[in-house]
Amino acid sequence: MGIEEDVYKIAAPAEIAGRTAWYTDLGSSGRQIYSRDAWGLGQYEDEYKTHSPSRYAILPQIRLEPIISRRAMELNPKGIRYGMEVIEAENKDDHVVLRVGPSKETDAETKEILAQYVIAADGGRSMTNKLDVAWEGEKDIFHMATAHVRTPLRDLHPDARNFLTWFTHPEMGGSTKTGFLYQIGPWPWDENPAEQQEWVFACALIATDPSSFDRETMINRMRATLKIPDLAIDVISLSHWTVNAISAAKYRVGRVFLAGDAAHKIPPWGALGMNTGVQDVQNLVWKLELALREPGNYQMLLDSYDTERRPVGSSVAASSLHNLLSHSLEMDKALGMSPTASSAENADAIGPFFEPKHPDYPAKREAVRKAQKTLDTEFKAPGTEVGWFYPSADAWGEAERTRHAGQIREDGSFDTEFYHPSTLPGHHLPHAYIEKEGRKVAVRDLIPLSKLLLLAGSPRWYDVGNKLVHVEMIGQGGWTDIDGQWQKQKGVSEDGAVLVRPDGIVAWRGEWHDSRLQDWPDILSRVLSEDEPLASRVRCADYLTGFSTLVENQRTMPGR
Repeated sequence: MGIEEDVYKIAAPAEIAGRTAWYTDLGSSGRQIYSRDAWGLGQYEDEYKTHSPSRYAILPQIRLEPIISRRAMELNPKGIRYGMEVIEAENKDDHVVLRVGPSKETDAETKEILAQYVIAADGGRSMTNKLDVAWEGEKDIFHMATAHVRTPLRDLHPDARNFLTWFTHPEMGGSTKTGFLYQIGPWPWDENPAEQQEWVFACALIATDPSSFDRETMINRMRATLKIPDLAIDVISLSHWTVNAISAAKYRVGRVFLAGDAAHKIPPWGALGMNTGVQDVQNLVWKLELALREPGNYQMLLDSYDTERRPVGSSVAASSLHNLLSHSLEMDKALGMSPTASSAENADAIGPFFEPKHPDYPAKREAVRKAQKTLDTEFKAPGTEVGWFYPSADAWGEAERTRHAGQIREDGSFDTEFYHPSTLPGHHLPHAYIEKEGRKVAVRDLIPLSKLLLLAGSPRWYDVGNKLVHVEMIGQGGWTDIDGQWQKQKGVSEDGAVLVRPDGIVAWRGEWHDSRLQDWPDILSRVLSEDEPLASRVRCADYLTGFSTLVENQRTMPGR
């Protein structure tokens, strides 16, 4: 999209973005319970650098959206319409009728817009329900209140490097009910005074909270949690929401596709909600581009959006719920804290954790260490973040036979703690740096937006290139594998090749000698889930252009 530099320019610096900690409170008697690195930074930085050319970025949506909006307006200045909302989407045989009106009460009239396809990404506000799509998973787990505030906490925090601070103290009996706090800038710090710093405070509602949890209530609750009774707090916004871990029962309804929160509502414990939504659209747009280019074909490819993305959405929702519950079931339990116990009982339970001479001190410390290991699923989980894959894209069964290169353990469980890079079909194209003529890029930077990419080790593969496939050479006069990472991860010989989809998912890999030239169109048809086999269509001649001499010479082509 061309916005990475703009994002990093105003995102949280690395020394903040990769830290989280637990405190009883921030007052004069507050104690730190635990502090750790997280999200691919700090002690995990070297490991994560082998997974991606980009580091984890923390930027609140209120600052990210203007960056995306500016770029969208540059790319499609007449297609972005603010102040409007889709009231209804009606499927027809070959198009969708959208009824669009102003989002606020004005004199503007409702209009109809015809579209060949629609991506419904309205944050789960209404379109999913209007399309009569059911939700699956756990709903209404508990209610939360979240405040976006401006307060000079930077100088009051014992360690302001912590992006996210969790609180648990005896009076409120547990982390979620006590609350958590995270920074949202603006950054860099040296350009913004402490009193302009913005934070988000969130907490679950408790029995003693008033029925009308207004701004004054939130200020009192925040001061009580932090134990700073005179803290100046300016509430910019206050919202109430319900924790859900649900996914839509289907992601496609006719020509309408659900994406983002319209397809899945994911608890924020793990911070994968927006990322999962972006992945939805990345999976879908190249398929739509093909379907628009050739109407009547690629319906099976469009169906694969649901087949591929819905299990991921459900899985991320479930894992995020697991992260949420681990705070109480693991961390609070390790400390002996309970929401049903009295303040005095909780104080007695947590006390030994801070007393080295207490006989229970070693056991408490070990229990917290084990709890934090469980919480790695939230704070150090590259398997979850990068190692997910699409089983249905494994058309030749190679990934299943190898337990997805170890991403699936021998006992059948998914390895969340480590990412096992591979070029198995259905997996992400692994990260590696390559160089040519003084230009250093990541292998993923070679992926076209609307073509398949064939990464080959021999020039003979150039003959495969056509309007659907772009060929790049790594080795033999092409790109140079800088540090051997590509050689280590490519999974084929020097004569082999790896075919990659526009969304960065490996579609196929094979050797030069595996099959004949005539099979290549059928390989593409299988990769693209075409409604009519490519070789049987008149258009097949387009793909075989330039191949005729090779066919006559009976030279072999790749396959599985």
